Parts: sequence; structure tokens; C-alpha cells
Amino acid sequence: MPNTSWCSFGYTVMGSPSGSAQNNRSGVLSAMSWLSYDGANAYSASKAAAWSLTNGIRLELAGQGTTVAGLYLASTDTDMMAGWDVEKNDPADVVRAALDGIEAGRMEILADDNSVQLKAALSADPSVLYPQTVPAA
Repeated sequence: MPNTSWCSFGYTVMGSPSGSAQNNRSGVLSAMSWLSYDGANAYSASKAAAWSLTNGIRLELAGQGTTVAGLYLASTDTDMMAGWDVEKNDPADVVRAALDGIEAGRMEILADDNSVQLKAALSADPSVLYPQTVPAA
């Protein structure tokens, strides 16, 4: 497995360690990078910015042989989501998806079906994700 370090949002800028075949940096992001809902606009905007920053850092570090992966997940059973009565991912499933994604060399690791569906919907008309914004006929 490549030399990997996980970080919440900060990326370490460094070249490949001596003797390592690959230097990999990964950020844990959110499916909210691609979706907003009433009352969560600031949170979604910050996640969209983190997605953009991940892409930019990926470009900046590519020249020194560092790969950057983003892990995207929907609601997961963590302390942050403790008060929410919604379906949640099992953290162990997210970890398995993350490790599988790194081993496969993916730049974007989508940890669950919700993240896969949201990412796929990005090319659709916004009315697909936000049907409540379409005026009644």
C-alpha cells in the first residue's frame, strides 16, 4: 500500500519519503460538496470550497509525485451526526471504502451510494436535485 496520511482538511506538502514508491495525501470531505439544502447553505459552500481546494492541491503536488485523494461520504454515524435521526453509514464501511479507493489509486473515493448518486447528478439540470425550485405549472 502507498504511504498514506489522512487529514481532515490540511495537506502536508512534501515529496515522497525515501524508499517509498508513492506518496499519497487524502482529505475527508462530504457529499455536501455537491448538494445544498435550506438551512445548510454555509456548510455546503464550505464543503464545495474544500472540494475545489482538493482539486487545486492535487494539481500543485502532482509535479513532486504526490497524489491527493478526496474521500466523500454522506451521513455517517459519528459524534457530529449523533443528534440527527437519519440513515447513517457505518464508519467501518467508510474506512473499507477509503482503503479500497486508495489501493485502487482513485482520486475521488465515493464511500456510499448517496455520494455516488450525488456526484452523478452534477451534470444534470439543477431542477433534478432541487425540484422544489421549479415553478408550479
